[in-house]
Amino acid sequence: MLKNMMVRTGMMLVLGLLFATILLAIGFAWRGAGQANNGFESLYNMAVKRADPLHAVREGLLENRLRMALGHRDYLRGEIDKARANVKLAEAVLDQVESTFRQFHAEPKIGDGQRLSNEINQQLGAYIPILRRAAQGFMNGSDSEYGSPAMLAERNVLIDKMEVLFTDYYALTHRIYGSMMEEAAQQKTFADVGAVVLLILAGALMMGGWLYIARIVLRPLEQAGQELGLVAAGDLTHRVEVGARNEIGKLFTAIRRMQESLSQVVSQVRQGVDEINTGSTEIAQGNTDLSSRTEEQAASLEETAASMEQLASTVKQNADNARQADQLAGNSMGVAQRGGQVVAEVVTTMHAISGSSHKIAEIVSVIDGIAFQTNILALNAAVEAARAGEQGKGFAVVAGEVRTLAQRSAQAAREIKSLIEDSVSKVEAGSRQVEVAGETMKEIVDSVQRVTDIMGEISAASQEQSSGIEQVNRAVAQMDEVTQQNAALVEEAAAAAGSLESQAQQLRQAVSVFKISSREVIEMPASRKLA
Repeated sequence: MLKNMMVRTGMMLVLGLLFATILLAIGFAWRGAGQANNGFESLYNMAVKRADPLHAVREGLLENRLRMALGHRDYLRGEIDKARANVKLAEAVLDQVESTFRQFHAEPKIGDGQRLSNEINQQLGAYIPILRRAAQGFMNGSDSEYGSPAMLAERNVLIDKMEVLFTDYYALTHRIYGSMMEEAAQQKTFADVGAVVLLILAGALMMGGWLYIARIVLRPLEQAGQELGLVAAGDLTHRVEVGARNEIGKLFTAIRRMQESLSQVVSQVRQGVDEINTGSTEIAQGNTDLSSRTEEQAASLEETAASMEQLASTVKQNADNARQADQLAGNSMGVAQRGGQVVAEVVTTMHAISGSSHKIAEIVSVIDGIAFQTNILALNAAVEAARAGEQGKGFAVVAGEVRTLAQRSAQAAREIKSLIEDSVSKVEAGSRQVEVAGETMKEIVDSVQRVTDIMGEISAASQEQSSGIEQVNRAVAQMDEVTQQNAALVEEAAAAAGSLESQAQQLRQAVSVFKISSREVIEMPASRKLA
């Protein structure tokens, strides 16, 4: 409960308890002064009462004198028994007087009281024996000790002296205790005035303390609460003033440092949010461009794949034709070898040779066309590889090799075509040159051998083309897979850029509640400056 108490309430409670304590102390002092005054009154009364035994002694002496006088009267009347009864009463009173005075004389006295008590004791010591001798005379039937003028004068002198001593003692008692009562009254009055003055002084001190605490503690705390309320509301433009060097000043210094640090953080966050927005926008634009380029690349790859499929089928057909040409060349080689033996049948077989030559010419034309198409496809593949950029370098190399092989195939086809044309011309002229067939047969065998070699080269080139095209197909497939992955990455990057932009907007909205001064200077981190 105490930890939730307001500071103002706590201060008022402490000052109230202090004031209550002062009031309690003043009350106890006041009560003590009253009790002291009452004590002095009681002491006065007790002192007066202490004088009562002396009154009893005085009264006892008066009663003794009265009884002795009555006994003397009865003695003079002849009433001896009655006189003795009064004398016995007088002796009993005298015994009581002696006992009472001994008790009084034994008690302590104030001032001259002891001296007066000693003098009274001395006078009683002289007066009582006289009274006892007179009483004894009455008991013996004589009044000479009581009624003689000398004894009467001596008793009167002693009685007068004791009366003076009694009066002096009474006066002394009243004077001493009256002075004490007057001093006690003055002290009580001084205590009353002091208590009132202390009460006023305590009230003034409490009010001054309250004003001091309110000015030094409560008012700055309220101001600190207002400053923190402004910070909590997002207003960082108000400057916190530090007006003291005490604990409150340290609190305001800490609030100022907190405000400056928070303002710097908000400025940096806002600047960072702006940079994030710019970066995310650029990323989104880059992803859009990259997505369109990826789509174009995917389309180009699809076209390249289709072209490569056509090229593969063409090369396959070329390889089949090359194998057939190789077989035909082998047959021609066998025919040429048998030519020496069947020269006689040259005329009949020349027609077959002429037909075969036409077929070979057609095949060579096909091979030439295939080489031309292969060259065109290789050129297209090189162009597409150039468009693919860094990822199409390997494909460009393969396309260059394919183009080289196509050129070589075309060159070989042209050579075969020229040879076939020469063979056809020779076959057409064979009928006219049968007589020189034996001489030219060797040349035919050599030509056929060359054809066989060329067809072998064409077959090998076709195999290499097929292998290269398979490699190109695999490369295209890999490029297509990479393109698909790139497309997926582009989509993920676009989503991440959108999420980053959304988070940046949320962060901007979160820090938009803070108001900072436009003169705030923000130190940029080195890494951000370099970026």
